[in-house]
Amino acid sequence: MSLQKLVGSMLMFGFEGGSLAEKQTRTDIAELKAIGVRGVILFDHDLKANGPRNIQSPKQLAKLIEDLRNELGSDLIIAIDQEGGAVARLDKHNGFLPTISAVEFGTMLEIDQVQYAHKQANQLAKLGINLNFAPCVDLALKPGSPIIAGKERAFGVAPSEVIDCAHKVIDAHQQAGIGCCIKHFPGHGSSLMDSHLGLCDITNSHIDHETEVFKQLITRFNTQIAVMTGHLMHTIIDPALPASLSKQHTTQMLRKELGFEGVVITDSLDMRAIRDHFGEGDSAVHAINAGADLILDGFNAPGYRQGGGPTRIAGAILNAAKQGEIEDPEQRFVESCDRLDLFFAHATAD
Repeated sequence: MSLQKLVGSMLMFGFEGGSLAEKQTRTDIAELKAIGVRGVILFDHDLKANGPRNIQSPKQLAKLIEDLRNELGSDLIIAIDQEGGAVARLDKHNGFLPTISAVEFGTMLEIDQVQYAHKQANQLAKLGINLNFAPCVDLALKPGSPIIAGKERAFGVAPSEVIDCAHKVIDAHQQAGIGCCIKHFPGHGSSLMDSHLGLCDITNSHIDHETEVFKQLITRFNTQIAVMTGHLMHTIIDPALPASLSKQHTTQMLRKELGFEGVVITDSLDMRAIRDHFGEGDSAVHAINAGADLILDGFNAPGYRQGGGPTRIAGAILNAAKQGEIEDPEQRFVESCDRLDLFFAHATAD
């Protein structure tokens, strides 16, 4: 595989529109095809247009996904944020199953939790989605958090409660052939800042219990799950870079100290925490050097950029590889490809 194709195999991007019959959608998909992206992320709402984006109904979405795989390859990763509650791209008002928040899930009887998780996972499988950026395994440490506890995205405060709920969600997804990506490493629950809007400094608020959740889930599942790194600054660990771009967080902590051998995915690089401070191309290169396997940019966060972002990001990575800014790039990219292949082999087998 050429270096250019290897770069594409580490990229996941968002795109506009809900049908390849739409001109803008065809333009976006043609760009992604030229790059050879490994995956796409789906959104229900387009922040720029303040209207529908990729998802309008079950029938429409299933057709879109079928067309995407025809255009971009049968092994295309189709990803979504379907935690439930406030973060659910598949909404009952568009004909999808109703969802509940993580808080409500945590209060249900175990039999009801299992049934609910299976129904949600089976819906994704039926549509053709094979990666869910869920469950969120942050702790509800700060009730005033505008992005975690404030949106009821955390199963609870106690690590044991969060781990137990996450187990049920992951098990259900695996049985349906869907990969799960737990988030946001090393823990977003202690922050009162929203990384969509700016950098979150967790240096003085992060506690060991947050890391313990990831440790326990990695011990149980390891390569059978993916881990999303957050745009979270912990200046004692890395004074210059957030976890998503930091080798100290991704390689030293997550891989070496916690023993994670699976797929690492960045949180979306279009968030202002990253875009305002590091830029789109440089941030992608930082993330790869940190140890990430899949670089995510949904192109759908507050504040907007000119078109052609996917091409610029792929070009920046390729140029960095050729200029020696990425150590042994071919081996590095192949390692990530192998991790992704193993991860989705697990999901399909289960």
